[in-house]
Amino acid sequence: MALASAMLAGGAASAQEQQGGEGAQATTLDSVQVTARKRAESIIEVPMNITAVSAQELEDRNISTVSDLYRTLAGAASPTGGLILRGLSGGNSASPGTTSQFVDGIPFAFGEVFDVEQVEVLRGPQGTLWGSNAIGGTVQVVTRKPQTDNFEVFASLSGTVEENNPSTATRTQAGINVPLLQDVLALRVAASTARTPGKIVNVKTGNYGDEQDDFIRTQLQWEVSPDLRFNLGHVYVRGNDTGTRLADASVAGFYYVPELTPNPATPTGFDIDYSVVDCPEGASRAQCRAPNSRVKVEDDRFAIYEAFDGWNRSATNLFSINVEHDDLFGIASVSYVGSFRKNTGSSLENWTRLDMEDMTETWMINQDSSRRLTQELRFQNLENDSGLNWTVGFFQDKTWLGGEFNGQNQFHNTDPQSLTIFSDMSGLTGSSYWGSAGWTHIGELGQALYGNPGINYNLTYNTDTQRESAAFGETSYRFDTGAGAFEVTAGIRFYELEDTLDFTSTGIWVGLDPRSVAEGGRESGNRKKFSLAYLPSDNLNIYALYAEGYRPGGNNAPLANSCAGDEYASQHKNRYTSDTIDNYELGVKGAFFDRRLRISSAAYRIDWSDVRASVYMPTCGFSFIANAAEARSQGLELESALTLGSNTVLTFNASYTNTEILTDVAALGAQKGDEFPQVPKYNAYLAVDHGFRLFERDAFVRADIAAYGEYKTHFNTRDEDVSPSYETLNLSGRIRLNPESTLSLHVNNVTNEQYYAYRNARSRGTGTRNALYELWGAERNITLRFDYSFR
Repeated sequence: MALASAMLAGGAASAQEQQGGEGAQATTLDSVQVTARKRAESIIEVPMNITAVSAQELEDRNISTVSDLYRTLAGAASPTGGLILRGLSGGNSASPGTTSQFVDGIPFAFGEVFDVEQVEVLRGPQGTLWGSNAIGGTVQVVTRKPQTDNFEVFASLSGTVEENNPSTATRTQAGINVPLLQDVLALRVAASTARTPGKIVNVKTGNYGDEQDDFIRTQLQWEVSPDLRFNLGHVYVRGNDTGTRLADASVAGFYYVPELTPNPATPTGFDIDYSVVDCPEGASRAQCRAPNSRVKVEDDRFAIYEAFDGWNRSATNLFSINVEHDDLFGIASVSYVGSFRKNTGSSLENWTRLDMEDMTETWMINQDSSRRLTQELRFQNLENDSGLNWTVGFFQDKTWLGGEFNGQNQFHNTDPQSLTIFSDMSGLTGSSYWGSAGWTHIGELGQALYGNPGINYNLTYNTDTQRESAAFGETSYRFDTGAGAFEVTAGIRFYELEDTLDFTSTGIWVGLDPRSVAEGGRESGNRKKFSLAYLPSDNLNIYALYAEGYRPGGNNAPLANSCAGDEYASQHKNRYTSDTIDNYELGVKGAFFDRRLRISSAAYRIDWSDVRASVYMPTCGFSFIANAAEARSQGLELESALTLGSNTVLTFNASYTNTEILTDVAALGAQKGDEFPQVPKYNAYLAVDHGFRLFERDAFVRADIAAYGEYKTHFNTRDEDVSPSYETLNLSGRIRLNPESTLSLHVNNVTNEQYYAYRNARSRGTGTRNALYELWGAERNITLRFDYSFR
């Protein structure tokens, strides 16, 4: 039976929240309201598999970002932090983009959950009401809105120490709510700064990885009348990451050393030859390349050797407006939500290893700037007793490049030795092809093309625009038969997609002639949804659902000359089209035994056509998107919460997922019958939360166990692509110090299980360049957290 999880968050809500307040003597679970159909409804009455996680549970479980939640959700996979629902990975990428995320109805991939009302996870395609990229599901984060009648100050401080990490992670969050005009106007500000030091250390540079994430959210709420509200918002998000989270377990066995002999007669003043140095048997890359390193390494698993520490800097400024009118001329309610954002980013990628076999330094600097405008206008029926509910809306989304430079430059050192090595390794030395332009070494190419002898390649985006326009509608009719109610729902979304891409590339990887490409395309279509629900009572829903979803198509960069000989180059096309999802689902969810027990379950089958997948070309290191396959996913999901006595809540979530490629796909190394990468066959989560009195104060303890099945990260699987199954045990305790303050202690991975969250060999071949990436799960870590709220 197709039953999807629709209840309390990836684990049931915490004891105190579900029992109506800390220290409350209650034996039933509170009702949960969700906005899955873009109106407030009981989670039980929505014929869809939904998880809703309250603000209280997020705090109790020390969940700071949505990615902290994902691995406890039934039917979810999250190898590197992104969310994959119902097995829809489709290719070799750890971030396939098959789920969408919204914040207060705005498409926005923002993971912080400080000062939010709740997080809702909608499983299955959401193509009718939520639009594109929601083929696996949608995550909706609902923030707390300004309160016009209460002053409030709130804060949260935490510090985390972890095994084999020499530094402490810290997170400081604070906010304020100020009524500016009683019952009319209010301002709410929430801010956070977090530093997460990494465990991976580069023995070449001596640096550890480090992540810094900051945000500030401001909202101004104007209650014009009981029926009319305006909300003006601004969010500033900034990230600054250095280094990597990925360990490298590759054992190449040898490496190359350049042998340079002075020769004034050569263009760079040196002749070059190469020798091979054998590594000690079984030595890791770091042990082989830096055997006498004085860099302190907590554990050899976390030592890497790279010429550079990559970095990534990003910033987003988002402005929003939300207008709600609950009764427009006695006909309907109306809601408008619009947003405009500016995204900027820059990053450094180390290409010394892949392009130059570590013999001379080369690196890429990427810069990007974009703008995005989204708008949604929605009309819905007023509350009535007729049993008929309807929603009609219009949506627009446009993304385009900002005014700054968008693209990338590849650099190299300009001393004679480096020019000699780079010129020879790139095939320029002695080449009649490059010599026809009068260039005898790479510095001359850079000077001629860019006015800089230290640049060897450039990619410039002139235009990159995506537009989506849609009109959508959904209607449901409920009628009572005397033996319960039936609800019939139908929805449809008509959409138009348009995109243009115009860029130019030049340099050593392109050829003598610049490569200019202008591509574009349009698509249109519709996606439908039908459901039939039987509700014997307000506490039980048995439903059948059919839903469709899609991801928009787009354009690939042209095939670089250096990729022409790759075995997968023949699969490259300038354009890929949308893929489509058909989801068939049966579900049961309800509250039983005087609301002591809540269950949500589902069985589903998904047919996936024209699967979009990323194809990696190991010869040159580039990738492209292709419509690669036909596929199927089917499975079972269960989420449940049970009150035991008056102060204990037991949560159990579990899923089984079976995926299958239905056609051979040479470009992915996939054969008919192969399972999808990134997706375990099972995952499960068991938690118990118990409240009691300690020192005349309300206190709580929680224990939870998460189990995750084995999965691979690549078709054409090697042993190095397999992440074995694992289980982790977490313990926590919290005490209410006074009405305003809570102190909590969280011990995660109590048994210090050493497990892989992600494991992937970058290339199918072997050699000194090929990395074996390993993302280790968090080892035993302890967090001390203090929360304060004053009203």
